[in-house]
Amino acid sequence: MSASAPSEVTNLSLSDVVARTGVPASTIHHYRRSGLIPPPLRQSANRFVYDQRHVAAVLAVRAQPAAEHHDCRERIVAAAIEAFKTRSYAEVSVSDIAEAAHMAKGNVYRYFPSKEALLTAAIETLLDDTTERFQSALDSLGGVAGLSRDPQKSALALGYVVADVMPILLELGARAAKGHEPSAELARRVLRTLAMTAGRPFIADDVDGEGEEAIQAGLPVIQAGFATVLTWSVGTDWPPDHLT
Repeated sequence: MSASAPSEVTNLSLSDVVARTGVPASTIHHYRRSGLIPPPLRQSANRFVYDQRHVAAVLAVRAQPAAEHHDCRERIVAAAIEAFKTRSYAEVSVSDIAEAAHMAKGNVYRYFPSKEALLTAAIETLLDDTTERFQSALDSLGGVAGLSRDPQKSALALGYVVADVMPILLELGARAAKGHEPSAELARRVLRTLAMTAGRPFIADDVDGEGEEAIQAGLPVIQAGFATVLTWSVGTDWPPDHLT
């Protein structure tokens, strides 16, 4: 295939961009949040797509010297996510995260001032992934159109998305319940984002998906989704094998 042929490629998923660039999804999200690449195109209320422009932009950023800074940060965040997914906040140290990221502890502090900042970055990164992971889960169950009148299947899809990160969410909730206001604020943002994500399939495309309509539509779905995860937690699969 010639070098110019890919310019015509459209309607790529995030997974497609990852496959074409070799850049992890979390790093692509960071590039987007930093304004280094264009945002994805919203095709409908709950579907975002990329094209070759995004592939080219990701590759261009990766080729710049500044990309090393972003890559180091994302390595640290990825290590923090894995640490906080398997251990409590008290059990994780900055030294543990530095070792997992294959760098000196001092380098971690160049990017994050504290363990608290690392936990926040880990949760925000996971939250950024939620919408597109939820979209992929819905697609595996027949697509948004087929599920628009079936909240139970949507709850199943949301349960699949959050099951892997439930330990971090529970840790955040516990810290919020103890009166830690930054955790409480982040927990509120997490719940609102999950509700908006879950509610988008149940509102019309011409309704503002970022507003209260989506949140109100999504609240019953996330309640059912969390209940689904709790049911899985006492079973043998996490989540059930047929969803993975």
